[in-house]
Amino acid sequence: MLHTITPSAMQHLESSYMQAKNVPGILLMEHAAMAVAEAIRSRLPANGRALFLCGPGNNGGDGYAAARLWRASGGQSLIWELTAHVGGDAAVNRTLALEHGIPIETLSSCPSHLPAACELIVDALFGTGLSREPEGLAANLIALVNRAPLPVIAVDIPSGLNGATGAMSAQTVLADETVTFHRPKDGLFLRDGCVFAGHITCAPILIPADYGDPDGLLVLQPSDVRRLLPARPINAHKGTFGRTVLMVGSPGMIGAAAFCARSCLRAGSGLVSILCSERVLPVLQSLVPEAICIALPEESQKAAELVRAALQRADKAAVGCGIGTDPSLLPLLEAFRDAPCPVIWDADALNLLALNPDLLPLKRGDIITPHPAEAARLLGWETGRVVTEPMEALCALYRRTGACVLLKGARSLMTDGDRTAVNPIGTPALAKGGSGDILSGMLTALIGRTSAAENARLAEMQLAAYLHVRAAGRASEMLGEDCVLPEDIINAIRFE
Repeated sequence: MLHTITPSAMQHLESSYMQAKNVPGILLMEHAAMAVAEAIRSRLPANGRALFLCGPGNNGGDGYAAARLWRASGGQSLIWELTAHVGGDAAVNRTLALEHGIPIETLSSCPSHLPAACELIVDALFGTGLSREPEGLAANLIALVNRAPLPVIAVDIPSGLNGATGAMSAQTVLADETVTFHRPKDGLFLRDGCVFAGHITCAPILIPADYGDPDGLLVLQPSDVRRLLPARPINAHKGTFGRTVLMVGSPGMIGAAAFCARSCLRAGSGLVSILCSERVLPVLQSLVPEAICIALPEESQKAAELVRAALQRADKAAVGCGIGTDPSLLPLLEAFRDAPCPVIWDADALNLLALNPDLLPLKRGDIITPHPAEAARLLGWETGRVVTEPMEALCALYRRTGACVLLKGARSLMTDGDRTAVNPIGTPALAKGGSGDILSGMLTALIGRTSAAENARLAEMQLAAYLHVRAAGRASEMLGEDCVLPEDIINAIRFE
């Protein structure tokens, strides 16, 4: 499991480590450059021609050093720099690059085109310490890079991207890969970060992984999946994997119910019971024959009694997908709020909570799964504020509801109140109605399944978000991102 780090915390950690261990900064810079050179090697032939764009700070120093290492390995390096007046370790690496015969051109204005035969660009203009938007020559150079049909590797963070918030500048490098060091920076995942960072490679630079305070956003890695999801016992039976109760669906929204229930079953739930209107029961039963469908009485109080009885026997539950927002549902929601088992709250259940805040707070073991618009309704915010202040929204939702939060987005955020995590992957294939219902079903199935002794809810949210995207990715490989349907995602669910 990786932890992110803010730029300011990384600067403090580096300084602390170098002082405590008497390690010179240029040695860390050399290891950073080695990682960049390795990234180039994976994209170019051995004699490939790379253009290195170097700024005046340590980020530029990484670029000078990477250019030298690429040259030393047989590649062709050319450096464009914003200024020849650099200091510290960057100045040493600039001198070494010159001594290795690498051409360095100090730009006075932005060229109209890139050098002939250039095959790749390395962005080492500005690092995480950038405090204002690129302007003038630097802005024009970034615009030139973004127009070029060449792969771009960003050093530590794409120039122009805020390393703490993920906010983009007017001119921000659009990278194919970002090679970040020691720990990924928060901004690579937040807001615009996922658009501009491309593939994120986190490379070590001598500092031990557990050095200093590891506090930061948790980032699930592929190797964590099997560690957190133990194999099924050979003597398991259907009760081993949970008795699940879902209250989903209504006339016109049967699909949402079916997607939630089918994904819950596909993700391993042993027994699934669906509480639904008698009007939708026949169709829903045919769509999900593996589930038990229980008709709810029309009278609210009688329906609530049936719901309470079902929840007493359940290990976990979910409510909201396609149920509508009729006020007659409120007694049923009260039953879910008081349920003795963990409950996943999604979709219309969240809209009803927003309209009826007296139902709050929920249990700490419950999970809400809002998208930005649902989050905005719960908080009384504009949707745009949730999008631009996702971390603030995540914390506010936890305080508002008392439950764990999975805030859906291009890179979903999660908190259990103690720790916070970000899903490191995403795909536009999920930008289609029904995808959220699938996530709710998967998350419900995963409740109680992990090996996490602590922060189990957070681990369950991380796994569900990660495996949800992985399933959509597999479906995309077969059908293309535009053509993926919810059914395709469900069929592609794998625990890997």
